[in-house]
Amino acid sequence: MRTIKGFWQHTNGKVYAIESTTLGEIVGAAGPLDADELRELDDYDYKQAIIEWVKRAIAEHKLHRINPS
Repeated sequence: MRTIKGFWQHTNGKVYAIESTTLGEIVGAAGPLDADELRELDDYDYKQAIIEWVKRAIAEHKLHRINPS
């Protein structure tokens, strides 16, 4: 299964690394992370423990995708 990883920022400023399928199904997440201490996306341990919270936060528009430089 091919997955896509990306950073998403919560309205509280914390960042989450989220892994999803190419169809958009979230399969793992890591965080919360400090925005000024982000590493490579492959360096995180993606777990299923917060997937439901992530889905709810996205639905409530509290998480948005970011592209840190």
